Order: sequence, then C-alpha cells, then structure tokens
Amino acid sequence: MINGMPARGMAWFEAGCLFIASALKERIVLCFRSSTLRTGGASLLWLVLIAATASAQQFVERIYHDDQGDHNYQVFIPAGYAANTPSPAILFLHGAGERGTDGKLPTMVGLGPYVKARGASFPFIAIFPQAEDTQGRLLTPWTAGTPDSDRALKILADVQKNYVVDTKRISLVGWSMGGYGAWSLAAAHPDMWSAVMVLSGGGDPGTVASLKEVPVWAFHGARDHLVPVAEGQAMAEALKAAGGNITFTEFPNGGHDIFAETLGNDGVMAWLADPRNRPAELSKTSRPLTIEPIPFVPALDLPGAVGVRLGNDALNAMSYAAPQMIPANMLTGRLNDMFDSTSVQGRSFSVRFSGISYYGQLERVQIKAYAKDLVNVQLGLRNITLTISGTSISGARQSAYAGPINIGIGHNRTVWLGIDVTPYIENKKLRLRLVGTNFSIPSDSYYVTQPAGVSTQGLGMTQDRVVSGLTSGLYGARGRIENEVRAIVPNIVQQLEQQLTLTDPGPIVAGMWPLPVYQPRLQAYPQAVRTDENGISVVMGLTAAEVNPLAQPGTIETAQLTGVTLDQLDGTALGVAIAPEVLEPLSKLVVDDQLARINVLDIPEKSFARLADRTVLTDIIPDLKRLGEDVAINAEFTLLSPLEISTGTVSLNGLPENAVPLKFELPNAAVKLSTRSAGSAKWEPYAQVNLHIADAVLAELQKPTHERRVLELDWDQGVSISGTAAFANPEMVTDKTFDAEKFVSLFQESWQKWTGSGPASTTMVPDVVFAETKLRLQKLQGLDHVLTGDFEIPTVKVTNLSEEPFVYQTKGPYSAWGETVSLEPGKSHEYAIPYPLTYRHADNGNTEVYTLFAGTHSEYRVPLSGGKPRLFTAREP
Repeated sequence: MINGMPARGMAWFEAGCLFIASALKERIVLCFRSSTLRTGGASLLWLVLIAATASAQQFVERIYHDDQGDHNYQVFIPAGYAANTPSPAILFLHGAGERGTDGKLPTMVGLGPYVKARGASFPFIAIFPQAEDTQGRLLTPWTAGTPDSDRALKILADVQKNYVVDTKRISLVGWSMGGYGAWSLAAAHPDMWSAVMVLSGGGDPGTVASLKEVPVWAFHGARDHLVPVAEGQAMAEALKAAGGNITFTEFPNGGHDIFAETLGNDGVMAWLADPRNRPAELSKTSRPLTIEPIPFVPALDLPGAVGVRLGNDALNAMSYAAPQMIPANMLTGRLNDMFDSTSVQGRSFSVRFSGISYYGQLERVQIKAYAKDLVNVQLGLRNITLTISGTSISGARQSAYAGPINIGIGHNRTVWLGIDVTPYIENKKLRLRLVGTNFSIPSDSYYVTQPAGVSTQGLGMTQDRVVSGLTSGLYGARGRIENEVRAIVPNIVQQLEQQLTLTDPGPIVAGMWPLPVYQPRLQAYPQAVRTDENGISVVMGLTAAEVNPLAQPGTIETAQLTGVTLDQLDGTALGVAIAPEVLEPLSKLVVDDQLARINVLDIPEKSFARLADRTVLTDIIPDLKRLGEDVAINAEFTLLSPLEISTGTVSLNGLPENAVPLKFELPNAAVKLSTRSAGSAKWEPYAQVNLHIADAVLAELQKPTHERRVLELDWDQGVSISGTAAFANPEMVTDKTFDAEKFVSLFQESWQKWTGSGPASTTMVPDVVFAETKLRLQKLQGLDHVLTGDFEIPTVKVTNLSEEPFVYQTKGPYSAWGETVSLEPGKSHEYAIPYPLTYRHADNGNTEVYTLFAGTHSEYRVPLSGGKPRLFTAREP
C-alpha cells in the first residue's frame, strides 16, 4: 500500500502512469475514476501528471472546427510548459502572402522563424491562425468583424481551453496585413490584450481612442513602399492625441520586412513579457539568431542573368583579408613516412622517418590573374614546423632510433609558396585546377633541431654519430623537404576552393522588383568563367523559387534571355552586371499563380479608390444605376501577362551621374470590376478595362552618406496609358455606355500621383566584405541590355570637426609609422586602402592609438560631455 492505496488501486495507478507517459507526445486528455483512488493516491497521481506534462518546446498542428468546416492552425508550446502554471501568450496575425488553408505558411514568415531560433528561451505560447480569404483585399482580412478575424479570436479561445494561458498576459502582434488587423482587433477588443505590437501596419486613426489604456509599440521602416510609413505614423499620432501609451519606432533604413530589427531584438521580447514600462532604446540581441530559411522549391532557371567581374584590384583587396578568411588548420596536417638509404664506410643503412606532422602560419596572401586561364596565388608562410616523431636507422649489424626532430621554415622571414590555378565550372560550382607550384626555402629561413632520445645498437654506432648524421643529412635534404611541401599543395587548393564565395546578386535583383505583391526568392550559381591578365569573369544563372513554398517540386522551366556574356565583363574592380530582362519571367511566375493583382483600395495612392467609387463609376458606366445601392462594387488591378523592362531604349534629358534609364511596360494589364448582391458572398464579373502602360524608370545609385549605398528605381513622369473596355455579360446590360477614355484618364492621374510620390523600389546595397576588407558600390551604368555596377575600395575617411588642427600619424599592417600629417578644421582626409589603418595622436604626453577599418568614417571632435577633442565614429544619418 502507498498512502493507504489498496493493491487494486495501485495497479490502476501504475497503469495510469504508463498510459500518461506513452500518451504525452499526442497530448491525449486522460481521465481517471475518482472512486478507484483514495485521496492520497489521487494527489500523487496529480503530481505525476503535472511533472510529466512539463514539455519541451514544440509547434503543434491543431484543427478548429465550426459550421464552415475545419480550419488548420498551429500553436507553439514553450519549453517547461506545465499544466499548473499559466503561460503568457501571443496571437500573431500574418501578412497577405501567408493566406490559405494549410495552417503552415503563417509560421514561416514573421514571428514563427524567430520563435524557432530562440528555442527554449522563448517563453510564450504563440498562436498562429491563418486568414483564408485569398481573393479579397490585401489589407482587410483581419479587420474586426470579418470571418477571418472572428475565427482568430475563436482559435485563441480554443487554445485557452486546451492550455493554461495567463489571461492577463496575452499580446497581439501583427505584421503588414496583420499589422492592420492588430490595430483593428485591438481597438475593437481593448480589454483582451496586455500589449499590442504592430509591424509595418496602418488602419483607421479614428478607431484608436479605445486603446489608450493598452501599451502599444508600433514599428515601421522609412523605406517601406508597400505600406508607407505615414500610415503607421498617423495611427501612432492619433493614439498619442487620445492619451494612449504608444511608442513609435521608425527605422531610417528599414523596408517592409523589419523582423530582424524587432522580433530578433531581445529588448522587444522583454517588453512583450512585461509591457508595463514604456520601452527604452532598442537593445542589441544578446546572441546571434539562426533563422530557418523558407523552403526553396526551384521553379524557374534564369541562365546568364548576372555577371561578376573579379578584377585584379578586387583580388588584391581580397588578398589582404584572405589570411583571416582561410581556416587556421589549412597549414596543419600529416605526411606519409619518408624512406631513405645511405652508405657509411662501405656499410649500407636504411632510414625511415615516421609520424611526420606539420603546422604553420599563413601570414600573407597575394592573388592576381596574369594570363589566359591562369591565376597566381602566393601564400606567405611563417614559422612552419615539420616534426618527425621518430627516425629508425637499420643496417646488417647496427641500428639506431632517434626521437623527435623539428625542421623549421620561415622563422626569420616570410617564405612564399606560389600556386598557379585555372578556375573552371563543375556541377554549378566554381573550382580550381592546379597547374603549377613554385616553392624554394632560403637557407637563412631553414633549420633542423637535434634529435632527442637517441638509442644505438652495434659496434661503432654512437649517439654523436647518429645526431650528427641525421642533422647534417636533413640540412642537406632541403630540396626533399621542398618537394614534401609541394606535395601538400593539392590539399591546400581544395581548401581554397571551399572558401570561394562570389557576390550573391540575388538580393539586388530582388530589390529591383517593382510590383507591390510578392518578392522573388533567388539563388545564384556560376555558369561560365574566363580569366585574362586583368581579372576573372564569371557569368551566373539564377534559380527562382516557387511562389508557394509548400508547392511540390516539379519541372523547372528555363527562361530564354539575351543575358550577360563574358565579353561584357572587364575592368580591374569588382563588377556586377544584371540583365533587367530577368524581371519579365519572374513576373510570369506571379501572373501564372494569379497573384499579380491588388484591390485598388489597397494601393498606397488613395486616389485609386475612385475607380471603385459608385458615384464616379456611375458617371462612367450609367448601367450601374440599374443594380441598386445595395450592390457592392469591387475594382481590382491585375496583370494578365508579364511586365517588360529593358535598358538602352529610353532617352532622358539631364541624366545624373550613376543613373540608367529603363523602359518599363505592362503590355496587358486590366482593372476588373465585379459586383456582389446584398447577402451574397460571391463576387460576379461585371466589366473589364484592358490597359497598356508604358513608363520610364530611372535606376540610380544614391550615396546618402560616406558608408551607405542605395539602389533606387524612380519613376519618370512620362507615362503613356491606353485602354479599352468591355462588359463581362453584355447581354444583361441595358445601357451599354462605357466612357473608357474617362476611366483611363482617371487611372493615369492616379498612376502619376502614385509613381510621383516615391521610387518604385529602394534597395540598400551592402558592402562586399572580406574579413576586415570591404568593396563598396561606386559606379552604375547601362551597357546594351545590361545594368552594371562597380564595387571599388572605399576610403577610410577622417573629418576634423574641431576648431584646431588635428595632427596624427598612420601605418598599415605591414608598414612603419608614416610622417606626421595635419588636418585643418572643417577638412577631411581620405585613404583608399583595402586594409585597416592604424592611427596615433599625441597630445600633452598622452598618446591615442586607434584602428580605423576599411571604408569607415571617423570624426575628430569635442565629446558631447565636453573636454579635449578626440576621434569618434562619424554620426552619419
């Protein structure tokens, strides 16, 4: 008996515990008859149940059922969740791209990947409902009172029934479409939420007064072209005016996807856990987060989409960074045993050197293309130690054994190992074929230590003779050691291959995407390579993913492109060439998936709403009077065929430097009008206005600061739009009047306002970083049908903002201190070098020494707290 439990009750108890243990993975709800257990036993069973249900973190797929059927959703259960301890919860509202019925997409974008990355440290139950309205507007599915938003609240209640949720700590978080929903649902149900967090969202400022008692933190990117930052600002200002507890954070360089800045920030997570205090400045994430990528299902191959030129200037910049990029163990390894024979005083001896290992330092690297298909790599070696663990000497009647012997190479100065390679492509990988090796050891950078632990056997075989013979023999075998070093070069080339990384042009191509829906996901691969005396040219293809990451792999289509050719790639800088025509087949993916459409009410330019306004449309289409006031009207802008974009066909006056005009054309677009009767859920086609839109786009490289580069696609105001109109069912129309010209005129006015309000896209172009060396985009130009950009060595810039001369010295990593220089107030010095610059400044006996990294901007100024001027990182906007 246990606590008075009879034997039969004990059996029930044991069986129940086993059943609990086996059922935990399925989260089965267990019931026991109270009559089978005494009070003490029931208490023990309850404790066992509580202890057993403390779980590891996991995503659980669930189904919510209502009169409309089954609805898939997921819930994240945090580590350590226990049925006796209420847990805080987050209801996450996803964006438009994750609509559907699969229940999985909402966890792949936004909060879900950051929950997975944080793992056991994420303390919330996170609920991921899915909006199922895939045909309606992009911004309204989560609006309070809609079927999707009502179901989201019912799913939250369903989770509360099945898990222990702290009802006083439920946060509402939404992004994009979900950001609009978060504002709306929070305002409609303010008592439900302990905190509201909005990413890239907007809404109706007139509804937010009810939220004045709820802590709200809204985030927006200043460069968000899908939901303008003004949308978020208007909501925040309205809530502030109502006396609300609102914090609005704007990221000057942020776009629409601001997950890393927010969901990846520990300070934001801490605020969600305890939102009672107004958030302070954003903290830095305490540890790096590894974000699980969205599944990449190949759909489209774009051969010749991109070209990369690695000119010798770029290779030189890479050379300075190479010692830090190449694994430290590249010069560590073992050699096969070496065998030799010798004759002393007519007696023959065999010698075996065994247990040979080596290690050393890679001090410097020099890389240069110097001829057709030839690249020379010079490895500067220092302190190479080759250790022979044991040496056996055997003759007819005499033998000896010597302990470890060390051979040193490069202890006095750098010893250079020269390697000639030919770059080539194999299985979509850039490879290196070894062509030749050059290596010799200077006599003053070579030494041999005496062996340790010498033992001898046989008449005349003395320790001194063995030590002297081995030492002098190895000194004389320098050529043999050189050959052994050459023998490891193939392994070195293999390791160099593994470090080959080309600039990934995918983000730049994706950044040129001008449509307000979808964002291409691309992977690059090398396709062809050629080497000349000035550098290496590589033509690259791109693979585009399926729009739906849950799609089953199928046949990969191949686009027919003029593309980039090797002949278009030259120069000594790092050059990237892109064929803008790749946007056409990419847009075809969206058209084929019927995603290239947007409700006119969701277009950021508000005047497009006129195209769905009953009064405006009735003036254009008198037949609408017949339908009555209770019939709703919907207008959707749709692409019926891919967009077309190209260079070299547009002439613009006064073209600025680093700007390339592009021709932008939508040859087959339409505004589709549909109607819906009161009480009906179905939209019926009513009419369609087919449009041909031709515009010009200016691709321009912006340099807002010394360190930032921005690629901007800006609309030219020379748009030409023509169109025709037709009724969907003309036999049902009583008045067939349709003023297509006026409709097109209204559309063109709205188009010009929209395109005139800001660029089509803005992409931050990051530096190409090789350890402490950088290359920065400096030039943009058009060549035939190709857009090219040159990445060059950025300068180290020093600006004097004080009122006195700034006197200092500089040195590089391989040089002594230079002459003293003086920088006058208000002036700058710039150093075009691919390596960090060390500077020192002496003042009244105090010496200040700093390292200024490549491409950075520093300023000599008085500290904000006052005092003597010092050098600081520049305060660039």
